[in-house]
Amino acid sequence: MRKCPIPSLLLVCGVLLVSSAASRADTPPGYYAAAEGKTGAALRLALHQVIHNHNIIPYASGTRFDTSDALRVLDQDPANTNNIIGIYSRQSEPSSSFGLTTGWNREHLWCDSYGLDGREPAYSDLNNLRAEDENVNSSRGNKFFDISDTNSAGYRKPAHAEAPLTSTDPDSWEPPASVKGDIARALFYMALRYTGDVGSEPALSLTDATVQITSTTNFMGRLSTLLRWSQADPVDAAEQLRNDRVYSYQNNRNPFVDRPDWVAAAFIPALSIARASSTFTLAWTNEAPAMSAEQSTELGSAWTAVTNAPALTASNTWTIALPLAPGTRLFRLRLQ
Repeated sequence: MRKCPIPSLLLVCGVLLVSSAASRADTPPGYYAAAEGKTGAALRLALHQVIHNHNIIPYASGTRFDTSDALRVLDQDPANTNNIIGIYSRQSEPSSSFGLTTGWNREHLWCDSYGLDGREPAYSDLNNLRAEDENVNSSRGNKFFDISDTNSAGYRKPAHAEAPLTSTDPDSWEPPASVKGDIARALFYMALRYTGDVGSEPALSLTDATVQITSTTNFMGRLSTLLRWSQADPVDAAEQLRNDRVYSYQNNRNPFVDRPDWVAAAFIPALSIARASSTFTLAWTNEAPAMSAEQSTELGSAWTAVTNAPALTASNTWTIALPLAPGTRLFRLRLQ
């Protein structure tokens, strides 16, 4: 099956990601060399091999530098270096109040109960840990991330009085808009870093099927929401600085902060086209999240849905067969 370059380009640039050039942090020369030019599973594997086996910072220690010490630096309030800023509350709190009932503690963005199970290195990975007010942290619990359902009887805005920019419903948590992309890229990192290839490490997966997200699985989500958040809240200087500082501690980086274009390349399936005598077939792998095909007559024109229903093949690939016709047609995939 021949890959069609134009739909793939449209998928990356037109649907999800901002240009990588504007948001690329300074990385060591050649750090990502093995991943260049790859997409999909090949890209995920190459990036995993770059960032795995990182230096493990102890989660807690009375004698050694641990994650609470690191968070005092990573989540430091730039306006008051004696304070930290909570990831959800966006409030400044004294660094010295760590562990107090009126202070802050460590928040796992990818919940401990969804596959981490208190085991290092995943449990203490600084890319997944954020400083947060203890009461707000407790209020979030182990809810996955998603847009809150305003029609739910359990809907609350704010989700907690000390986090006025959050909202929640019975099973999901919506953080402030200014950190939605940061959280999404942290979870993309976790799914990339922890693949179960080492016995003591979990195989973590992002999903749109939120019924799969339970304390007996390693799923987290919602994937399609996280993809949209990563686009809506692009990488900024503060996130780049945090990535650089995590690298100084763990000796690994979050590729999706350095190269935001890799979010689509890693988590969105590529669209391919195969031509027969009188028909051609659109095809893409059946990976979450759910995708739909769109078409246009030229770049800059309106996109319309391909109305032919896709069929799922035995090889777990979605296909749509279309008749050949005169003229130019462009195709792309879009998040449903």
